[in-house]
Amino acid sequence: MFAFIIRHPVSMALAIALHILIAIGLVYSSFQEEDVLKVKLNGETSESEQMPIKQIQPMKTFAVDSSLVKQQLAKIKQEEADKLEAQKRLKRQSEAEKRRLAELKRKQLEEKKKAEAERRKALAEQRKADEAKRLAEIERQKVLAEQKRAQEAKQSAERAKKEALLAEKKREQAKQLVAEAEQKRQQEEAKKKALEEQIKKHNAEKKRLEAEALQAKLRREQLQQEAALQRQLEEEEAKKRQAAKQKEMLSLRETYISSIAASVKDNWRTAAKVSEKAECVVSITQTPKGMISSVKVEKCNKFANEQFKKDAEKAVYRAEPLPMPPIKELFERNIKFIFNP
Repeated sequence: MFAFIIRHPVSMALAIALHILIAIGLVYSSFQEEDVLKVKLNGETSESEQMPIKQIQPMKTFAVDSSLVKQQLAKIKQEEADKLEAQKRLKRQSEAEKRRLAELKRKQLEEKKKAEAERRKALAEQRKADEAKRLAEIERQKVLAEQKRAQEAKQSAERAKKEALLAEKKREQAKQLVAEAEQKRQQEEAKKKALEEQIKKHNAEKKRLEAEALQAKLRREQLQQEAALQRQLEEEEAKKRQAAKQKEMLSLRETYISSIAASVKDNWRTAAKVSEKAECVVSITQTPKGMISSVKVEKCNKFANEQFKKDAEKAVYRAEPLPMPPIKELFERNIKFIFNP
């Protein structure tokens, strides 16, 4: 059964669908509405109590078109037949392909055997040629060996002749070298005496120059020490002046910032009760003319509430324009100070 379903899945699906449609039609017909007639037991009915009697409808049935079923079954059989024919055709094609491949394999095997025979024949010919070449090489080597021995004998005789001539030449050269060495010794002796005299003069001049150089060195070192001492004194004096200037600038800056803080404090107004311990850091960004660009009241302690911060910011704006620095170099665009009114 399962093998049949696997081989014919489309046929089984259509058969099952047809059975389901028939079952649905039968079930649907059993659920049609019926009118129930109510009757009084006493046999009397009033006009107001009489219920209209509806005509009972005939039972509806679901008709299945047998011709449609036959068409579907015929279609399924045709599809199965087509599928079987296609399988047979594929089988014939597969068998033909197998025969073609077998024939091709047989031809390839014959070609391979033929090529192997040709290769073996070529190898045999190659071995014969190699053997002939080897024998010819042996004869050539023999001839070369004889030629080499004759050449070596000739070269030995020539070398002996050259060595004799070279020995005679070396004897003449040695004699010449002895004469040149004696002449050179005499010249070196004269040069030595002249050099010794020159060395004496050089040493005397050297001692004189060294004495002068020592005097110049001592004088130079003395001047360098005096110059270094002068530079040290000047640097110390400059440092003192710079420290004094920095101290003065710091004092002026403190006075400048204090004047700004005092101006803000003078403009402090508040209606709220403020703790004497309340304080905040006021950050001001200003223009060179003392006009305020922005104000921040931050880093407040626990005694400063939001009202305190707002009143502090208003006091800064009321102090505008801010006091000018005593000198231009002390101007700062960003000013910070602790505000405690």
